[in-house]
Amino acid sequence: MELYQLRTFLAVADEGNLTRAAEKMFTSQPAVTAQVRALEGELGIRLFDRSPKGMRLTQGGEALRDQARLIVDAARDFKHSAEHLRGTVTGEMVLGINNRPEFLRLMDVLKDLTEAHPDLRYELVDGSSGVILQGLEEGTVAIGFFEGQHETPKLTVHPLDVIELCLACPQAWAEELASPDWNLLQKKPWIFASPMCSYFRAIQNICEQQGLDITPRFRVNECVTVLNLVAEGLGMTLTAKHLINVPPFKGRILALPHFRAVVTLNIAYLTERENDPTIIAVRDAVLRAWNKELPVTGTRSGISLPSRRITG
Repeated sequence: MELYQLRTFLAVADEGNLTRAAEKMFTSQPAVTAQVRALEGELGIRLFDRSPKGMRLTQGGEALRDQARLIVDAARDFKHSAEHLRGTVTGEMVLGINNRPEFLRLMDVLKDLTEAHPDLRYELVDGSSGVILQGLEEGTVAIGFFEGQHETPKLTVHPLDVIELCLACPQAWAEELASPDWNLLQKKPWIFASPMCSYFRAIQNICEQQGLDITPRFRVNECVTVLNLVAEGLGMTLTAKHLINVPPFKGRILALPHFRAVVTLNIAYLTERENDPTIIAVRDAVLRAWNKELPVTGTRSGISLPSRRITG
């Protein structure tokens, strides 16, 4: 019996679905099926009832789930203790990114990490804030950047910066839109971000406050594409002000005076993983890159969490 088989068993039990369990484990559905069958063969009992609706634990599976979780958690804590004693961490880290790497200071973070923890590997997942938050809650993203608010109590969140938002239009529209006129703006072609993006929620708030009924011409799930469309004169949008001032958009996109708002840029992870050495390593590297004070040293399950403070 292998630990990865127990982890797969727990993923299927938690998700009730082979496809979602495979996504959670970053593997294929056939691989998950094979691991479950191998575990059932070794144990000599059926762990799941399979149906078109998904995977449901049998009575035997229910009886073994808590014990399997204890074994997996104990193995994780054992590994974490060894990593703390060794002073470095290993394994693979899934890091969620919601903005341009240079804005997130990502190169500084990764250089810090690769120097301090050369055996740590990374999978960088790019997505909107909503996608990153969903990944954090589901456990498919270990730690990630997001903008705006969150509604789950499961996360520990560290604010990094405040981002100014603005309405952005093609430079060619500057004279026509020089004076605030929401009725005129409503008639213009709009480009909306994904509903999972914090900018989409900001546009919704504008529409509610101004009584606007805007039907977007384009819906785009990637901010660089949105800004390319604006720069080419195909519509207007709401975006982070700093994005329109970088090549190739500087001088081609105008920030309108009609609206200003701010959102917070954050780094977050599941609170239940706050003592995971890989989480600590990435979190502290991010906070150092942003000149933020590191969290107070804490302990859990006998694991010591050393940290150094940097203020700013």
